Amino acid sequence: MEAPTSCPVCGTAVVGWGELATHLVERAGRSDGDHIMWLNRRVTKHRRPAAELEADLVATLSGDEPSAPRVRR
Repeated sequence: MEAPTSCPVCGTAVVGWGELATHLVERAGRSDGDHIMWLNRRVTKHRRPAAELEADLVATLSGDEPSAPRVRR
């Protein structure tokens, strides 16, 4: 599977899933609403470290379900 080249929220260039996960966690940690909403709607509503979020990003962006349970409305 090909790694992302930019953040799906802000377009920041990233290299690989791990860097994307780190970027998303850092932005969410700074209370960046756009990044938080994207994570909440597409991946998980639970705070997770970047290492754990990486596997969910791969699954979500490839069309599979994340390994951890997601909160659904």
